Amino acid sequence: MDAAAVTGARNWDVVRERYPDIVERLEAGLMQGDPLADAVVVEAREQGISFSTLVALLEEHGVACTSAGVSSDPDHLEMPASMTRLLRVAGTPPTWFDAAWVEAGARAWWRFGTLQSSTLYQSLIYGFKAQGFVRPLVATGRLGSGTRDRVESTARWVAEATTPGSMLPGHPGWVATLRIRLLHAYIRDILLHPPGDEMAEHEDAGWDEGEWGTPINQTYSVMTISCGFLALPLVVAKDFGIRYSSAECEAITHLWRWIGWVIGVDDDLLPPSYDSATELFRVAGEFELRPDDSSKVLIKALLREGYDLPRVVHGAAPIPVPGLLVSAVDALTRPLLMSSFSAISTRWVERPVARRMGLRRTPLHHLVDVARPAVRLREIARATGLLGSESTVIERELRTVRRGLGMPQAAEVPLTA
Repeated sequence: MDAAAVTGARNWDVVRERYPDIVERLEAGLMQGDPLADAVVVEAREQGISFSTLVALLEEHGVACTSAGVSSDPDHLEMPASMTRLLRVAGTPPTWFDAAWVEAGARAWWRFGTLQSSTLYQSLIYGFKAQGFVRPLVATGRLGSGTRDRVESTARWVAEATTPGSMLPGHPGWVATLRIRLLHAYIRDILLHPPGDEMAEHEDAGWDEGEWGTPINQTYSVMTISCGFLALPLVVAKDFGIRYSSAECEAITHLWRWIGWVIGVDDDLLPPSYDSATELFRVAGEFELRPDDSSKVLIKALLREGYDLPRVVHGAAPIPVPGLLVSAVDALTRPLLMSSFSAISTRWVERPVARRMGLRRTPLHHLVDVARPAVRLREIARATGLLGSESTVIERELRTVRRGLGMPQAAEVPLTA
């Protein structure tokens, strides 16, 4: 396997010479999937169990299988042994796990939950610049379709997984994270083992593991979690004027380390500290990537369809807003929003890469500088108690984001003072 060819990073060997330990682990991860979750999908395929049934079993038995075992109700389909094993392993935290530390990370994250939720677009763009990240979307035929649904489902998952208390075994964020883990395994299985004769007419069709590595492999999984969803949002937050203490950065890192562990990233790949996460992010930034046309298609679709202003406004507004008014505002503002998102994104993407992805840097990128004083003023008001207690602020942020995403409120998750 040629890591440079798999990733599209022409200087892979050069970066490996600078950071041998990190890059060698990343190189090995290109050929590694998720044995526990992969075994579930293989067993389900052999038993004729659909993916939707697997998800139903997960949601029905997720809590029970972490402690009490599988239900003996004869009216229910027996859970595959491999899935029982997955749930029990995922429900038994590693020795480094600290529930209080995870809670602290979630609370720090949701102090500015609305802004952190908006960084999802930048997290996706971060992944789109890598050929290995984009290739499974191309192979499954989902390159230019389903963008809005994909963005919204990812946003809901991030909101659920980071809600305080929600990532405890058996809780909604934990179940949602395992659902994504099974989906990744399902996609890997389809790409590596195409069903029936669908590929027979195309000799060159199918996934070339030797040339492309394992689909949704360990390397891209850790880069997505530790760089795209952890390090990058904190960089964006800092640019907006948000300041986290060193303890808060460590707590947020612990939260995402736990999320990454549950979603199936190998423990030895997950950064154990904020410094190690930022180091991984910095090393990843040294790879010279060359996004191809597929990345441009994804970026265009994200800028054009990756948000639904009418639905968000209807969902987040505390009072009903006339649909006709919202639609009119959407029609007027969508072109400006597309240009703004494109320009602002160039602040956190290397300029040569941004150009290849079709992102245009215009004076609109200074909107971040314009917003920074307001963000800092809001932080002063929060720190002095003008916005209420910390729990009040977090609950308000949670309500706003979850309502905007059409999610039920997390009233069952207690927020300790």
